[in-house]
Amino acid sequence: MNGGAHRPPKPGRRPKVALIATAGLAASGAGAWALAARGEGPSAPAANDAIPTAAATVARRDLVDREDVEGTLGFAGRPAVAAAEGGTLTRLRPEGARVPRGRSLFSVDGRAVAYVLYGDVPMYRDLHAGVADGPDVRQLERNLAALGFAINTNRGQTPDGHWDAATTAAVRRWQRARGVTRDGVVRRADVVFTGGAVRVGEHRLAVGDPVRPGAPVTGLTSTRRLVTARLDAARQSAVHRGDAVSVTLPDGRVVAGGVTRVGRVARAGQDGAAATVELRVALRGRRAGAGLDGAPVTVSVAVGRTRDALSVPVTALVATAAGRYAVEIVGRSGARHLVGVTTGAYAGGYVQVAGRLRAGTRVVVPR
Repeated sequence: MNGGAHRPPKPGRRPKVALIATAGLAASGAGAWALAARGEGPSAPAANDAIPTAAATVARRDLVDREDVEGTLGFAGRPAVAAAEGGTLTRLRPEGARVPRGRSLFSVDGRAVAYVLYGDVPMYRDLHAGVADGPDVRQLERNLAALGFAINTNRGQTPDGHWDAATTAAVRRWQRARGVTRDGVVRRADVVFTGGAVRVGEHRLAVGDPVRPGAPVTGLTSTRRLVTARLDAARQSAVHRGDAVSVTLPDGRVVAGGVTRVGRVARAGQDGAAATVELRVALRGRRAGAGLDGAPVTVSVAVGRTRDALSVPVTALVATAAGRYAVEIVGRSGARHLVGVTTGAYAGGYVQVAGRLRAGTRVVVPR
């Protein structure tokens, strides 16, 4: 390593300095400025005075190596909702409509069915007085309470998964609010349990079509916009669920996002391209990416990190020879001299350096 201060030129002599390009610079992508000093050997006391300069500070920072991947903005799909009973489809919410808890998705024979309630257990049986205790009963009780029809018992209002007279009373109050028969029975056709509010996807039937039990009626998606992309399989272990990313939209706006899934099964590339895995990213904020369904976007993903790296701006590097670099130090008196450095990780316009430097030292950079 070329370290230490360089000998100043003799009085009355000023070295000629010119910018040169070296193979080492091209290979590293550093964009550093280079010196060629005639009559003073490979080392020069300062950079070209003709170049406007400023000062930057040597500091410790995390260097994050990022990679851009192309993706498509859309919504995560869910299984299509099937009819639990036959008849004629008389109402269907439009594609793209957001449906929260307590709203129905469609009507059969003029009766609203498929009310959206929140929960993980599917509606696999009719619920009524006398059914066995279970998590689906507790799930229903929680939703009734959230809709304002709490289970009022001597034990309080905590859903317990046991159907009793208080549960029947709460169901009847819900039925009265919907304007349907108050029989205290929640049928399979009445409810669709989902993880949260849903968005109506592609319709499988149209209003007026006959409906057969078990036939898909409409697709559902999440309400949160999601980017689907392909990540180089070699980068799979470097990206994790929950990692923060930035997403560039077609209009140039950059929005925040987070990784929700990194695929485990690689897909072979075509025509010699590298194998890839699926990458899914959720955008932060309800309105982020609004109106851009199916739009192409670019996802910037962190694929490497060097923590607490002593670093300088890449533009502070001075090429003193092929593959050898220095930085120009600004002393307290304003005097400048070159100090040789070895380089490490590059990321975000900064480079890791090692040499006779410490955090807080000022170095010269081109303006």
